[in-house]
Amino acid sequence: MNRSFLKIITVIAFLLPLTACMKVITQQGNVLKPEKIAEIHVGDSRFQVESLIGTPVLKDTLHPNRVIYVEDYNNPDTGEKYRHRVEIFYDESGRVKDIQRFGFNAGNAASE
Repeated sequence: MNRSFLKIITVIAFLLPLTACMKVITQQGNVLKPEKIAEIHVGDSRFQVESLIGTPVLKDTLHPNRVIYVEDYNNPDTGEKYRHRVEIFYDESGRVKDIQRFGFNAGNAASE
């Protein structure tokens, strides 16, 4: 009994470090799909925007009418990396005044 327990512990000790070698896909921030970003228009309410793409990652206390959505994606298996950013400026009544998009492909409807 004692010998088999020692074998099990030895096998676990050798296999445990292998689990730390897995590559992890990293997605941080909001998920910013170009088709959803394209649905945001000047005049939309803050509620409509947040219902469509979620809560912004950054709310600037010095500029309360500006919010920033950021998406960072890194896939170590394919080498695919990208960063999307959307800045939305609201007027005093909480309606979209301006939208700035960064990092979207030129072919997307949401690109600048």
